[in-house]
Amino acid sequence: MNIKQFSKKIGVPVSTISKALGDYKDVNVNTKNRIITLAKKYNYVPNIYAKTLASKITFSVGLVLPFTYSHEQKITLIDFIENIHSKLNLLNIPVIMIFAKDEQEEIDAFEKLINYHKVRLILLNDTKEFDKRIEYLDNKNMSYITWGRCHKNSNDYSWIDEDIMFSNDLAVNFILSKGHSKIGYVDSDLKSNYIKLRKQYFKSSLKKNNIKVDSSYFVKGFRDNKIKTKENIKKLLTSNKEITILLISSHTLASYVVDACRDMNKKIGKDISLISFDSNILSSIAPFMTVIGQPIKEMNENFIRLIQSKIGNLNKNYHYLYKLKLFDNDSVAQLEK
Repeated sequence: MNIKQFSKKIGVPVSTISKALGDYKDVNVNTKNRIITLAKKYNYVPNIYAKTLASKITFSVGLVLPFTYSHEQKITLIDFIENIHSKLNLLNIPVIMIFAKDEQEEIDAFEKLINYHKVRLILLNDTKEFDKRIEYLDNKNMSYITWGRCHKNSNDYSWIDEDIMFSNDLAVNFILSKGHSKIGYVDSDLKSNYIKLRKQYFKSSLKKNNIKVDSSYFVKGFRDNKIKTKENIKKLLTSNKEITILLISSHTLASYVVDACRDMNKKIGKDISLISFDSNILSSIAPFMTVIGQPIKEMNENFIRLIQSKIGNLNKNYHYLYKLKLFDNDSVAQLEK
């Protein structure tokens, strides 16, 4: 039985199970005891701990994940983590996972991973431009791999990242090929570096195509505030009636944008066109949406290879740059040129 099956069987979220079995203090004592009792009842033992008990392991990998992920992100993340677990378990290398609610808790978790669990390699997600977590790990001389680059020289650490310039050129060239030139941009409040770079390279792509960058065409969306995001979208489209298409910077905002357009009685793919970065998650939320999407399987496979390479030589840095792909569905209209 894996953790997802155990979670479904007892009706408790995966993150709560992980924290309870990891004996973290912010889980209610009654909840923790109930999970431990049920784990014994159903003979559930997390693979990473079972492996550790069965052999004398000298190498382990640490991973800290924020509680602030959206539901959609968590779905993708569970599959991703289980893929890492299964591949590294074949090498007899456990992955120690801790959840944290903010940046300071993440740093505290790193300290626990390094000093208590004695991990040799840490995986970081959602890298920021100036990332305190990276500064902390550098001061500890700790080996790490980031998903996304930061302000440091890219040759000085190991990372996997999106070719963001390529992604924006792909999006803008597709939009222009459909006859659109009045392009609204839905920015995200996420602090990840890739969000900042998407906006920056979008402007660069417009300039390369001799399209004026109009600041009034840019609007902010908020992952945790659907009402405010919808209001901003409606104001954008009401104030700039010439806009024919919206490019959405993150799939976490896509459903809000769709709802805002429908509230305005705009038919998507006819009255207004939509295209979104960045995940195949949208295939289940909005199957009609045209996306510049992540090649999930390819990314996961290459990330595993990068981890394995880093494990083989902690003193060497490895890099993998992936390209997003266009999935053209029904949300972008062809305009007359």
